[in-house]
Amino acid sequence: MLHKMIRVLVADDSAIAREVVNEGIKPHRNNRYIEVDNVDNGQSALELLKRKQVDIAFVDINMPGLNGPEVVAAMRDTKSIDCLTVAMSSDLDARAETVFKQFGAYHFLRKPFRQEDVSEVIATYMTMTTTYPILIVDDSATMRKLTRKILENSRFDFEISEADSAQAALRALASGKFKLVLTDFHMPGVDGIELAGSIRDLSSKIGIYMMSTNETSYLERSAAFVGISGFLKKPFNADDIDTVMHEFLELDTPKFGKVRDMFSFMERERKAS
Repeated sequence: MLHKMIRVLVADDSAIAREVVNEGIKPHRNNRYIEVDNVDNGQSALELLKRKQVDIAFVDINMPGLNGPEVVAAMRDTKSIDCLTVAMSSDLDARAETVFKQFGAYHFLRKPFRQEDVSEVIATYMTMTTTYPILIVDDSATMRKLTRKILENSRFDFEISEADSAQAALRALASGKFKLVLTDFHMPGVDGIELAGSIRDLSSKIGIYMMSTNETSYLERSAAFVGISGFLKKPFNADDIDTVMHEFLELDTPKFGKVRDMFSFMERERKAS
């Protein structure tokens, strides 16, 4: 399998911090070609982000010239708009955190961090950019199209297929290639819960996520009982898909990522207790 090159930017005015990041990247060079650019100020970082399509950017919050939040805010007008951004600093104030969240930064490494922490970020990126075959099951062509668009905006990479009924879904799933299923609850004939039960008979490993406008404890408990992995209340967005994928792949929750329970009745019960 041919893997594309990973372009990394390390922007920090501390030579020691840059070295730690570079040492953390090194173990991954055995199985991927990784190009690394090191800069020591915000202006140089922004110029590079404009010139190249960077995949992962490690950006110090406090740099001479442009600071980290300013670089990240300006990133949306560069070739690196979809870059996985990791902020670095000994401290993260509320104002900087707001900017990072607003402009889609991914994670925060508190200084002094270890090269293993950097290595984990690179490994997570590789996991995200692996292709996951997913099946959308919905009797509405409009909803399938909308769900496809949301998946395409996720940080994760999907090979998307569609089925317009539970029967069509089971025929597609017989191939054994699918890792995930996003199924609507309300469908004529066999509903999403029944379909999930049939999928669980086929495999315990497929991630099954239920899409529904209803979010009753009864429906969610039924879903949990048949082995559904989680619930996506409509309308949901790409951030929700990212959260689902972090849970499904057992990845650590990123600092700036959306946090949600896979079943909302768990959240309600936690608040009530």
